[in-house]
Amino acid sequence: MKIFVYAHLDEPAKAFLQKELSAFDVYWADKHNLVPEDRAQFAASEICFGNVPATWLKDAPKLRWMQLESVGFEYYQKLQGEIAQSGIVLTNLRGMFAWPAAETALAGLLALIRGVDEMAVEQRSHNWISLDIRPRLSLLHGRKILILGMGSIGRQVGALLRAFECDVHYFARTAVDASFRTVEELDARLNEFAVIVNCLPSTPETTNFFSRERLARFSQKSVFVNVGRGSAVDEAALVELLQSRKIGGAILDVFKQEPLPSDHPFWDCPRTILLQHTGGGYDDELLDKARTFFANLNLYQKQQPLQNLINLERGY
Repeated sequence: MKIFVYAHLDEPAKAFLQKELSAFDVYWADKHNLVPEDRAQFAASEICFGNVPATWLKDAPKLRWMQLESVGFEYYQKLQGEIAQSGIVLTNLRGMFAWPAAETALAGLLALIRGVDEMAVEQRSHNWISLDIRPRLSLLHGRKILILGMGSIGRQVGALLRAFECDVHYFARTAVDASFRTVEELDARLNEFAVIVNCLPSTPETTNFFSRERLARFSQKSVFVNVGRGSAVDEAALVELLQSRKIGGAILDVFKQEPLPSDHPFWDCPRTILLQHTGGGYDDELLDKARTFFANLNLYQKQQPLQNLINLERGY
């Protein structure tokens, strides 16, 4: 059983796997410094841990299981049919980022509505702005919230917001307990929400879901939070709304192009906090990725069902 490791690992995570995989035939690739031998070794492997280039999957006759080091599957969506036909099983890290992403969404929201972002800047100049900023602060408590997506992240965001006695609603096409299940229902009610949180995965159906037309339905006080995927948003339209102050603000963790170019207008938009795709980050993130892979490897060896199987038809 040959294992190809292509994941981003720090020293504790790599040390953990080196110890646990000592009895296996393992090839360690440096994803930041690829060499020709890497692709040949991948083609000879039964198991892969990490998100290899999509083109590699077209020449992997021995591959039976690939554990992604992400929740997102969008890198391989164009190969869904080929993957299904080959019989390759894909698993992801679903659920692992629920708490950090939810805490990131909450932190951004509180920073914006309580003026923490402004005060942090003024602190560097030793500038006391209490009398100026107090009238502009608002409360999260009791606000009407819409969360798009009822996966682990969306549900955790809702759980945290309910602690602030928020009125939480969900949009999800397939979840039976969602408040809205069709875009027609959603569009008719969008202007009711003080906060709109995107937790949708990246699929063809969610690309530019927040179109110019849909963003225009937000109320002038709505705050948009994106901890889902940048592909879901018409960024040019969102920039225009923020610059003209036609919405209340934005907390953005993900973008269509990452790193965000230094000349992108998002950097200078008013009432906007950019979180630089740190939403899933925490101190044991890489070690937990390695632990998740190893736990699934034990199931694989026992020929038991793997955790976090990706539904190829849905794309997540």
